[in-house]
Amino acid sequence: MPSVLGLMERREARARQDLESWTEVLEQAQAEVDAARERVERARVGREELMSVLAGESTVNTPVSVPSGGEAAAGVGSSGSGAGHGGQPPVWRSGMGGEALSGLYREVFAAVVAASGPVNGVELTRAVGREAEIKNEVEKIRHRAYVLERRGWLVREKDGRFTPAAVGRGASPAGAERPRPSGATA
Repeated sequence: MPSVLGLMERREARARQDLESWTEVLEQAQAEVDAARERVERARVGREELMSVLAGESTVNTPVSVPSGGEAAAGVGSSGSGAGHGGQPPVWRSGMGGEALSGLYREVFAAVVAASGPVNGVELTRAVGREAEIKNEVEKIRHRAYVLERRGWLVREKDGRFTPAAVGRGASPAGAERPRPSGATA
């Protein structure tokens, strides 16, 4: 008859194998979730860029409604004065400051300007008072930073961190609020 200790060791070994197997399945599922989330993000960004292009071609400053997961997003023509609630921020032009932004875009921009150096999505999420441990919250803030980058307000460094844009016209969206380091390029 086998010893009780031997039986318990075999039971523990089987449980450990089950744990390793399920951990592997979980890691594979998480990789699939991450890939799907990235595809959704790229599709959303593409849609928003298309809205921006279509709005920029419009000679009249009229909202363009495009359905987005059951909600309508408004795009404003390039001559528009700014971002309304949930709308795209305006394209940065000389003389514009953070007050031209609204809502979360203004908060994200202010956090980048206030930072002592380039900031990543997690740091931005914390700076605007959101829970950086929740990946979805980080992605929401990172998306706002990407939009601000496309609209000329921020620059994304090669490592993915953000800084206020240094525009070749001798001015930056941050204005005199934060001097740019020498040698920085847009």
